[in-house]
Amino acid sequence: MTVYNPVSIGYFFNDGCSFQNYWNMTGVSTLAVTLASRIPLSEIVEDTGVVSMSAFTSFDISQICSGKLSKNSILALLYYTGYLTIKDGDEDGLTLAFPNTEISSSFTSSLAGKYGEDEDEAINVVVAGKMAARKGDTEALIRRLSDFYAQCSSQILSHRFEQPYQLIAHMFFIAAGCRAAVEEGTMLGRIDNSMRVGRHIYLLELKVDESADNALSQIRDRRYDEKFRIELERGYTIHLIGLSFSSEKRNISEYKEEIIRQ
Repeated sequence: MTVYNPVSIGYFFNDGCSFQNYWNMTGVSTLAVTLASRIPLSEIVEDTGVVSMSAFTSFDISQICSGKLSKNSILALLYYTGYLTIKDGDEDGLTLAFPNTEISSSFTSSLAGKYGEDEDEAINVVVAGKMAARKGDTEALIRRLSDFYAQCSSQILSHRFEQPYQLIAHMFFIAAGCRAAVEEGTMLGRIDNSMRVGRHIYLLELKVDESADNALSQIRDRRYDEKFRIELERGYTIHLIGLSFSSEKRNISEYKEEIIRQ
């Protein structure tokens, strides 16, 4: 059975059946978001995984002040505060997940602010990035994504490995309310980052200290776009984007794009 937020539904009808993100209007748990920022980024943004039942039955609120909450206890708190819901499970453990896009976007947007040096500016950059993506303005989107990386603490960005950059991009897209995925499978491989917004589909391959041309060539060689070609008949535009990151600057150094239209 799917459970919806009755307050959000009330706002929906009160606003003339206008689809908006009403979750934040019901109150944001700053404590829950702050505690979640203690967990490794990959364990929040990628997949919450299975949480043992003991995390729910032995939750000790006094551990919040001591800073000794375990990952499972923090995830249990996110469940108690409504950010996560039960996706699957049994008597041994539960698989938790965001109930819907509205909540995942609101939570991730707040979490993005915690990883940045200026919370308000980080959120503004996310909003501007979504507006650019919806228009199909890749140059502006990459500029905003670069601004977002610049906001992030250097402690969560690796010198050599792609995963932190990949996860931050995913957090950026989720916070913007886009339909985003990491490591989406195709016949010949996995796409680092993919996301949809408006009538645009973006497929991104990330490389650290390699050229953007190499990244874009991998998308072409492994034909990542074939999975999405049917969307061209529905009026979508597909953007193939190769991103190159500098391990010294810990940010985007260049990008290359190929656009596919009907």
